[in-house]
Amino acid sequence: MKIIAVVSMKGGVGKTSVTANLAAVLAQDASTDGIAVLNLDPQNSLHLHFGLGVALEDGVCRQTVLGQDWSDVAYPTAYNVINLPYGDVSEAERKAFEVCLTSQPDWIEQQIRQLDLPDDAILLIDTPPGPSVYLRQAVACADLIIMVALADASSYATIPAMESWLSNMETGTSLDHCMLLLNQLEPDNKLNCDIASALSKSYGQRMLPFGIPRDEAISMAFAFQQPLCHYAPDHPAVEQFQGIADWVTEILSDGI
Repeated sequence: MKIIAVVSMKGGVGKTSVTANLAAVLAQDASTDGIAVLNLDPQNSLHLHFGLGVALEDGVCRQTVLGQDWSDVAYPTAYNVINLPYGDVSEAERKAFEVCLTSQPDWIEQQIRQLDLPDDAILLIDTPPGPSVYLRQAVACADLIIMVALADASSYATIPAMESWLSNMETGTSLDHCMLLLNQLEPDNKLNCDIASALSKSYGQRMLPFGIPRDEAISMAFAFQQPLCHYAPDHPAVEQFQGIADWVTEILSDGI
């Protein structure tokens, strides 16, 4: 199994949307049950992209607090993507989960390895923005880290801080495994294009060559609780996600 951690330094960059739509495209070419997503963000919204309803109370948080197996909350979806939600939980449950993760630094990896997923499966982890106990455990077990950012002044200023935090964690994380993905690109916005160009020069091969455009269709797909590749399969943005999926598959097969 290969694990991808999808991270960001700040909220509002579309990290969860990227996770969902990338997983859906990967699943189109994958074997049954070969793609899964794990939501470690307490906002608990990733499952909405896959039509699993407004509120899923049971998820990995409550299962951990109750001492139960995560396989019971590995929900199948109509899009061939297994979904492990965080769960709609109380503040006390969230704190108890975080205490467990703090005391057992490899807890998340243990639970992932115990899932009944194929050897060639790819699991994507959606993490909350910024430093957290969730992020620490996700990147510790990840084969690849995708850092989602916008081509704006705020992201430009915070990306180095995120990379500094990642490289200084006691997890053996290498920035060689961390790739930058720009989301919500605006080709008619000069500042946006200038920042994207500057980031490309700075990060070189560590920046994915498939930026995702800002497009209402992506938001509409979420409103209908569908991945974009199913809501509007011929939409140009689907080609971008497909390019990212092909790139990810090649990188993982090469053993980055």
